Amino acid sequence: MRKILLTAISLSFVSSVFGEEISDPVIKKLYEKGILTKEEAVQLQKDLTKKETPVSSKSKKLKFGGKAYIGYTFTDRNNGTDEGNFEVRRGYFITKFYFNKKDHIRFTLDITRQYKNENPDEGNEINFKIKHLYLYKDISNIIPATGFELGIVHTPWLDYEEHSGWWFRSISKTFYEAKDGAHLLPSADAGLEFKTKTEYFSSEYGIFDGEGYDHIGRKDRGNKGNKPMIEGRITWHILGGGKKKPKPLSQTYANISLHALNSFNHRGSDDDLTVYQIHGVYNQPLFLVAGQYIKSDWYKDSENKGNGYSFNFEIRPIMDHKVSIFGRYDRWDSKKSKYDREMFIYGIAWRMNKYITWIVNGITTDYDKENSKDYRKYMITAEVHY
Repeated sequence: MRKILLTAISLSFVSSVFGEEISDPVIKKLYEKGILTKEEAVQLQKDLTKKETPVSSKSKKLKFGGKAYIGYTFTDRNNGTDEGNFEVRRGYFITKFYFNKKDHIRFTLDITRQYKNENPDEGNEINFKIKHLYLYKDISNIIPATGFELGIVHTPWLDYEEHSGWWFRSISKTFYEAKDGAHLLPSADAGLEFKTKTEYFSSEYGIFDGEGYDHIGRKDRGNKGNKPMIEGRITWHILGGGKKKPKPLSQTYANISLHALNSFNHRGSDDDLTVYQIHGVYNQPLFLVAGQYIKSDWYKDSENKGNGYSFNFEIRPIMDHKVSIFGRYDRWDSKKSKYDREMFIYGIAWRMNKYITWIVNGITTDYDKENSKDYRKYMITAEVHY
């Protein structure tokens, strides 16, 4: 019995080796000329046809991306300076270098069109600015669900609102930032910002220069220098989803946020800029509604001193919610009453794919006592993501 078993094993081995065909033409030729035995030829063929396991480094990864806002705008101003222009309104070029899954360096180049010396009569020019240049470090092993940005970083409010309540940055800044809205600070500044994200609560808080990334290095109002700003936001994600950026066409979310800042001796003045804000948003694939109230205090003659509110909506009735009808109303009441103003935004958008959104819209502003500042805009926009 033992001999029979050994014989069967030997025959099985021989048949497994010599029963295989030699398909590689070079190896087959070497076998036919007697240079290789059948066993050697089969083994060599196996070795050559083995797929090498791809080797990739997960510790370092470079990512590129960006946005571009391209379009045409016709502006009908009450002061008689009507104009129509094809525009590259904004361009963001984003580079991220990852040290591991979370820790990274980010660089964002911001290309924008603006008036020379902020005066429409002097024409337009293209400006290049560094919007972000920071190190992000995850410290969840020290503070749960938390990391920090150090450098020219996000500030706690605007990035959150633009990715939850107002999705049309390509045609207008948010009420908080817009020149004809509350006209407060931009979305980035030099400083240190902490981010905490959990399923039902998220927050951002930190200490910043208080100038905004578009004022870094400038000494306004008598060259008195600038002192730090403290700023923070806390958000209750009522239905969850606080760990990730929302997807408005496929998700339902409801958030309530509180936001506050104090910029000491803001932009070199003798007065602190303080801002308090409450914001709420509800979204489902069919529609979005959002609203906010802002109170601000600065020096007595500033248009930034006052309070105001804003409401916006979006209805997505057709084509798997890819077509939107939207509108927004802003009201700012300044302590200096000549700056009291309203803004109306209305339009329709088509999200053609994940790269391109087309928008047709209008914007109307109405200053209570400065009619020369009133205007009507009509815009066509291609919002490009890559």
